[in-house]
Amino acid sequence: MPSQQISDFEKLVQPLPGRLPLADLPGAQEMLIAYCVAQWPSLADVEQERVQCDEVAAIWYRPPNPKMGRLVLYVHGGGYVWCSAESHAGIISRVAAECHAETIALDYKVAPSQPFPGPVEEGVTLYNWLLKSGYAPENIAIVGDSAGGGLVLAIVYALKSRHIPLPACAAVSSAYTDLTNTGESIDWVTSDRCVSREGLDFCVELYLQGHDPRDPLASPLHADLSGFPPLLVQVGSRERLLSDSTRFAAKADAAGIDVKLEVYDGCMHLWQWWVPEAPEAKAAVGSIADFISTHIR
Repeated sequence: MPSQQISDFEKLVQPLPGRLPLADLPGAQEMLIAYCVAQWPSLADVEQERVQCDEVAAIWYRPPNPKMGRLVLYVHGGGYVWCSAESHAGIISRVAAECHAETIALDYKVAPSQPFPGPVEEGVTLYNWLLKSGYAPENIAIVGDSAGGGLVLAIVYALKSRHIPLPACAAVSSAYTDLTNTGESIDWVTSDRCVSREGLDFCVELYLQGHDPRDPLASPLHADLSGFPPLLVQVGSRERLLSDSTRFAAKADAAGIDVKLEVYDGCMHLWQWWVPEAPEAKAAVGSIADFISTHIR
């Protein structure tokens, strides 16, 4: 169990200003997206294009020097309730640039207007659209953060269950893999400024709306992981969802999956987003790029 003193990395993090008006979720969402876009904008030389793919919204992020035959499908986080493919422009554009890959970001509708399993189904639809558009599964990597990391793993499980060709690999950061909220780090980590137990419970209530949190499409920790593609699992040592990543990586390893677990010392939830210029953030994004290069040749 790490020390509960604030780490040097956490001292760099600027919390979101004020309290979001939770009584007005659409207004809170609009406020949050606007703040994130201003605080963590897309890289200037990465082009963006909004598209509809079989009625699923997405945003293309195109770096100036993409490699042919390499595509990243990105799924943003936000507890299934917050954020968008636009609010995460900073981290998505950095992944696209570092991976030298055209990147399409799923802009799924959030809860409560679209509860479980809506975002998973949108992800499957977008992936199938990519296959129909001529992208080969062995040239696709799926990447996601936080709840988006959980969605990445749930989408892969859905694809496997439906006998759809799987992507070459998947990489997740600070993934939310267990919506039962029983990971021990949720309670013994007290310094994560980004995630609270109350916040997790709030998001689960709006997203699942009474559905069983042990459903593997909601909590991929409870899925049969046999047959999964190679996985990269990144997590900070000082975040409440640490146990979600360590338990998932252990289960994947026990299932014989090629899984790599990276624990970034002193980092809190989604550190790559909060302080993109920090060495720990650059190292994590660089590791995602190296991992994808290894599995997409």
